[in-house]
Amino acid sequence: MQWITLDEAKHHLRYDDDANDAALAMYIAAAESAINRYINTTVPDTGIDDIKAAALMLVGYFDDNRNADKDTPTNGNYLPQPVVSLLYPYRQPVIT
Repeated sequence: MQWITLDEAKHHLRYDDDANDAALAMYIAAAESAINRYINTTVPDTGIDDIKAAALMLVGYFDDNRNADKDTPTNGNYLPQPVVSLLYPYRQPVIT
């Protein structure tokens, strides 16, 4: 499912031109893929804004951390903590 548009991401990141459109499109696809893998429940209409905010944050994270190195923020999870906080209500624990 597409959670955000290129225009929404550009507005969020305050980009005024089209120079970064290809990279942003890739970040949007990666963010939405990660979010869709993380959530495992149906998102109610009241939760759409949470998912959109998480997607925008994740695109911003990818844009800010283009070259992962030792100083890239991490918490042992593949998603930044603010993104996890927004998505957590839409994930049921999986017991294996």
